[in-house]
Amino acid sequence: MSAAWELALKRIEEAKRLKASILYLEGLGLTRIPESIAQLKRLRILVLKGNQLTALPAWLGQAQNLTYLDLRGNRGLGIPQEVLDPFKPREILAYYFAQRTGARPLNEAKLILVGQGGVGKTSLVKALTTGKFNSREKTTEGIKISDWPCPLAKKEAVTIHIWDFGGQEMMHSTHQFFLTARSLYLLVLNRRPGGYDREVDYWMRLIRAFGGKDAPVIIVLNKQKSEPFDVNRGAWLEKYSENIKGFVETDCAVPTTITQLKKKIQEQLRSLNSLKASFPTQWFAIKEELATMATEFVTFDAYREICRKHGEQDPANQTLLAGFLHDLGIALNYKDDRRFLHFAYVLKPEWITRGIYALLHTFVKRNGLFSRTEAKAVLDKKGYGIEAADFILALMEQFELSFPLGDKQNRILIPQLLEDQQPEQAREFKPAECLNFGYQYPIVSEGLLPRFIVRTHHLSEPATRWKSGVILRDAASGCQALVRADAAEGQVRAHINGPEASRRELLAIIRHNFEIINGSYEFKPDDLVYAPGVPEVPVSVQELEALRNSAESVRPIVRPDKTVIKVSVDSLLEPVESAPRPLRLFLSYAHADQKHIEELRKSLKQMERNGLIHPWYDRELTAGERWNARILQELNEADVIVCQISRDFLASDFCVLTELDTAIKRKAAGEAELIAYILHESGWKDESKLKEFQVLPDDAKPISRWKNKHAYWQAVADGIQQALKKLQAQRPASLKERDVFRGLTFKSRKIETNRS
Repeated sequence: MSAAWELALKRIEEAKRLKASILYLEGLGLTRIPESIAQLKRLRILVLKGNQLTALPAWLGQAQNLTYLDLRGNRGLGIPQEVLDPFKPREILAYYFAQRTGARPLNEAKLILVGQGGVGKTSLVKALTTGKFNSREKTTEGIKISDWPCPLAKKEAVTIHIWDFGGQEMMHSTHQFFLTARSLYLLVLNRRPGGYDREVDYWMRLIRAFGGKDAPVIIVLNKQKSEPFDVNRGAWLEKYSENIKGFVETDCAVPTTITQLKKKIQEQLRSLNSLKASFPTQWFAIKEELATMATEFVTFDAYREICRKHGEQDPANQTLLAGFLHDLGIALNYKDDRRFLHFAYVLKPEWITRGIYALLHTFVKRNGLFSRTEAKAVLDKKGYGIEAADFILALMEQFELSFPLGDKQNRILIPQLLEDQQPEQAREFKPAECLNFGYQYPIVSEGLLPRFIVRTHHLSEPATRWKSGVILRDAASGCQALVRADAAEGQVRAHINGPEASRRELLAIIRHNFEIINGSYEFKPDDLVYAPGVPEVPVSVQELEALRNSAESVRPIVRPDKTVIKVSVDSLLEPVESAPRPLRLFLSYAHADQKHIEELRKSLKQMERNGLIHPWYDRELTAGERWNARILQELNEADVIVCQISRDFLASDFCVLTELDTAIKRKAAGEAELIAYILHESGWKDESKLKEFQVLPDDAKPISRWKNKHAYWQAVADGIQQALKKLQAQRPASLKERDVFRGLTFKSRKIETNRS
């Protein structure tokens, strides 16, 4: 018996004795999993990273309590890297056991062409797929998708889905929704005045942000016959060694150069792991039906029915397949994006892009301002019916590409199409007198500030929005903020003026919205703070934290006049660390009243965007999740429990005996606040348990006694907001988030284990 095996058994025995829910067996060189782990009935987290496993035992597939399973670094299991998300144990296990019953290589991949407009991407696609060249090829508007049967060997052909992205600048903000993992990228350049370094830097960072840090890229130097040129290959390879797989000089008028490009693409495809990934047999029929379906989109429930029809019954495998199809560009879905929790559709990609780009092109001269009626007229000409047009507009809002202005004309704004010129009001800000904060990005993507404008549009006016910035005004705090991006420096800066005691309230709103946006990117920016009166000198928060950890108490600041001041590290960090965290809301309701809880969610949206709350209700449960345990977990971690009182609620044993009773116990222990609002007359006054709750609206009138339903929901939301502000004021600002699991700290979806 090896020492590593003995150590593993010792840890298992210790976990049994302690009735532990965590077992850490990383890097022990195990070739198989000890059977005794099956006796750990409370096991929720199992770390087996960096071993030499070649098979998984059948009993592991039945381990229903697992919420975290780390199998990365065990190549012998044959599980694609993209599947090995430790936070998705059911999908990992479902994939592994499904492909064991019969599978074959997928042999499909996604090839994405990016670059500025006019570099010849569309001509390259045609030359690759047909061998033909038209010197007058039309410029691609939006995204054009082509299938290319690409031979890798005499008896081996694969299907390549080629995505040709239009190069117009206004389209760059939408790239992030289609750049995916499991893809090979062609970055196409041609000769142009000035250097190429900044252009390549922009595209490489964009690819790495959304396609992954090691996304393979071939640099194509196009139009060599008419306009020959070269680039600083050595420097680029040094900077992007993980990505750049080679340089190819091409000209579509010279067939031999296209042949060389094909060979380079084939070479990279052979090393693309996802191309060789085993695809369970029944998945091929599902994929084929979705690719050839007559409709342009289906609900996720209808997608699951298609899976069941072709023999895939496991919800986890259905979800996993949806992810594969999304990355391949066959059928898009956004199941893992929190913005799309209630937008569960499987979509044909060209149908989406054709509709979105039709609106972008039509309204670019109007600076992105149009009415719903005008939008539907544009989409009608493209073959979109009324329902489909509503779908596209809703998708754009979910993408944070646009937002409704809420005016009488029922108009919509696309911030990406706003003017470049900032308004005169921006010059009124004096940064030396403001509270200043910023972010340092590897790249400021085209969609960053427009998305921020969408998320905070309730705090700005039309005259104070432009493409790369916005002025926010918060009536509650009496403060305003100038927020703008500097693409050249890769920074976003916020300058906040107004009453000094209230400035951090507006800063908290700004940071909350940027944190949500930043969470959807692969790269993460550095937070920047500024010494009072020195807005020209940004200081990295990471640097300050390192100084504090090394017992340094001051940080020298070199001012523009070259004088030096020494500033306390704690004072620089204090504006960042004193921001209150969002309060967690648990929404309790009867399923018969679901349409009403959705109305409350709409009324709470502004508070959510302002970073005051993080609401949760059971529609956020995913397929296959143990709903009872998850509901109890959220209920026990909530700061505030909000109950929607109706006849159906009071008739539900689960609502009253589980959710209501748990809420009251937590209130008695001083752990949570309770709020109830009266939806229907239901004899609620006879329910003694509700005496513990603050009851809304103030006069307890049910919705049926309100002439204006919107006024009812606003009254409920206002009452919740008042209660939340009172609660936030009573609690210390430094209140820490609860750990998801004892002994573990989760940070940016990474797990760090205390092994002391």
